[in-house]
Amino acid sequence: MNDKENNDVIKEENDEISQEKAVVTKPSFELLKGDIAFVISAFVSSLFSAVFGLFSGYALGYMISVIIMMSVFSVYLIKGGKAKFLPVLCGVLTLANSAVFICTSNGSVRFFGVIVSFLLSIVCFDGFVNQDQKGNRKTIGAFFSAVSTLGNIWHTLKTLLTKGSGDKKFIGKALLGLVCSIPVLIIVMPLLISSDVAFQGLIVSIFRNTFVTTVKIIFGVLLSIFVICYGLSLKFKRFWKIKEAKFNGIESVYVISFLSAISGCYLLYLFSQLAYFFSAFKGFLPDENITYAQYARRGFFEMCIIAVINLGLVFLCLFIAKKRNGKVSHWVKCLTTFISSFTLVIIATAISKMVLYIDAYGMTVLRITTSAFMLLLAIVFIAVILRIYINKINVVKTALIASGCIILVLGMVNVNHVCAKYNYEAYKSKKLDTIDVEALYNLGDEGIPYVVKIACSKDAQAAQEAQKYLAEAYLYDYFDNMQDAQDFTVEDLQKNQKRKGFERFSIPKTNAYDALYKLIENNPQFASRCQSFFEDVEEDYFW
Repeated sequence: MNDKENNDVIKEENDEISQEKAVVTKPSFELLKGDIAFVISAFVSSLFSAVFGLFSGYALGYMISVIIMMSVFSVYLIKGGKAKFLPVLCGVLTLANSAVFICTSNGSVRFFGVIVSFLLSIVCFDGFVNQDQKGNRKTIGAFFSAVSTLGNIWHTLKTLLTKGSGDKKFIGKALLGLVCSIPVLIIVMPLLISSDVAFQGLIVSIFRNTFVTTVKIIFGVLLSIFVICYGLSLKFKRFWKIKEAKFNGIESVYVISFLSAISGCYLLYLFSQLAYFFSAFKGFLPDENITYAQYARRGFFEMCIIAVINLGLVFLCLFIAKKRNGKVSHWVKCLTTFISSFTLVIIATAISKMVLYIDAYGMTVLRITTSAFMLLLAIVFIAVILRIYINKINVVKTALIASGCIILVLGMVNVNHVCAKYNYEAYKSKKLDTIDVEALYNLGDEGIPYVVKIACSKDAQAAQEAQKYLAEAYLYDYFDNMQDAQDFTVEDLQKNQKRKGFERFSIPKTNAYDALYKLIENNPQFASRCQSFFEDVEEDYFW
């Protein structure tokens, strides 16, 4: 190798090293006025979310925090007021799901509502920046890009501390402004507190527990760093993207033989269980020795296992099968369609079993949510079948949007209220011989009004049990400092009400407290009897 070739090699190596350093040592974000407005808005939104949303029972405060955060990101990321249909749909669905938190107290619906709304918002924000979101890979890439923005945290902090060239201290100026506002706030705050009862209650509720409030604020500051980093990374397009796969697939004969064996096994299994599976559609049990509970639970377990296995098999086989002109073999399509179709049959059978179970034993939250999960699986498999023949079908987006819609329906119709009302009406109409008062009370805020109705009913045994749980509500669950109270009034209850503050408002909670207040107002003698329900209840005490 001569000197010239040597120099060329060294130059190429130096260029590669320089490129690697350029990737590693990213420059700080150059913030304009719009970017600075976003940083300030995101910081305030994060503090609000931490104080009033994430740590306040996921009620009205969380709903408002979602609306504020979505508004901040949407205004910042939408270019020229234009956005495609899918990002807008995901954003609207996220905002609609925020209403779930004031409509129901169901923990599962709220938990999955948070997760689904978070995923929907990521797809929404990514769609504002990346116009090309076609295909399952691109949708999954939105989540990959969101995670990759965490690598920009240091550059975000550097930007906030130095603002571009480093000669202007952005955070320093902001802190100086905050310090200058302290003397004015010391004068204005007491005046505002003394002038308005509502504002006084808000300030008292915020600073009632100084330590907890401090922890919330610290968490809000930390959260704001991630939120600001994510927003700036999207705006300046500093995130990683999933590269196109170079895998060409394996020969179709391997996939076909594999799917044929699985399909044959499933077909044999379904034929052997034909009477068992389809007896649910006729409304009778296949075996006198099996109960409705065992029948429905066994069917659901089988459905879940088979559906999950089949979903993985179909995705895997469609991915690894060798394609010609972008299409898989017709035999692969037929076999994956067969597996998906029989999975739909199993899901339909399981739903029929659950209907039979509910008709026999009544409605519970778990039975409704289980049925909703079955419905989601059915939608996903229908999308999978369509995807086998239509490449434009996006299964990931379909599953995500379907999840959001199901969570929205469960929240808006209030699954807890539906269960409480169904069981109470079935008990009242003698469709159910007895009613589980404990289960009704454990439904939370939605169950309280119906427990009050049972406590005032003519069924002595059910009324006595309902009164016991209502005594627990008055003395422990819904009010503070009532354990030793006797002959308390509605005014005493209102003074000691738990979970005050606008951020904890929800419709079921308001209805529950109204029912408890009305009960004491109409039956003041019940207040003096609350303590006795935790001792020996007199058998002759009936309303």
